[in-house]
Amino acid sequence: MNRLGRLGAMIIILLLAGCGRQVPALYRFADLPVRGTCRVALLPLVDKGGYPGGAEILSRVLLSELVTSGHFQVLREGDVLELYRQLLLYPNRQPNQEQLRIIGGRLGVGLFIGGDILEMREVKSTPAPETGLTMILRIYDGSSGRLLWTTYHRRRGSRYQKVLHFGRINTITGLARRMTREVVRLWRDEGMQPCTR
Repeated sequence: MNRLGRLGAMIIILLLAGCGRQVPALYRFADLPVRGTCRVALLPLVDKGGYPGGAEILSRVLLSELVTSGHFQVLREGDVLELYRQLLLYPNRQPNQEQLRIIGGRLGVGLFIGGDILEMREVKSTPAPETGLTMILRIYDGSSGRLLWTTYHRRRGSRYQKVLHFGRINTITGLARRMTREVVRLWRDEGMQPCTR
C-alpha cells in the first residue's frame, strides 16, 4: 500500500473511532479529594447554545439531580450568586482560578461544578419533536480553584427511542434530566464520593 493509501486508511480509522466514542466522556486532569466532599457548589452555567432560558433549565435539573442522589450537600444558588455580585462577576462567564479560590474559601466548599451548554434545541416537527443537548460539565477543587475533571455529553432525544416512539425524549427538560443523571452516575462510578466523616 502506498503512502497516500495508508494515510487515507488512517483517516478513516480515526473518523470511525471518533464517531464511536462513548458519551458521557470523562477527562481527568487531577484527582478528586481523597476523603470525598461534603459541600458542593453549582456555579451558574454558561449558555453558548442560544436556547431561551437554557442555562437556567440545565442548572435547575443538575441541582435537582445532585440533591436527589442523596450523596452531596449542595449549597444554595443564592449564596453563590451573592458572592458573584460582591466580586463583580458576570453569571454568564466562568470565574478564573483565583476567583474560584476566593469563592471556595468564603463558602467552605470542597468542589465546584460549572460548565457550558454548547447546543440546546427543541424543534417541533412531525411525528415527534426533535430535541438535542450538548454540554461540558467541569469539576473544580474548592480550595485551589484547579480544574479536576471535565465531562462531555451529547445526545438527541431520539437516541433513547426503543420501539416506535417509546422511550423517545420529546422535551428539553426531560433530555437534560436523563443526561445529567447519566453524568452524575458516571462521576460516582469513577470515584466522586461524598465525604467520609
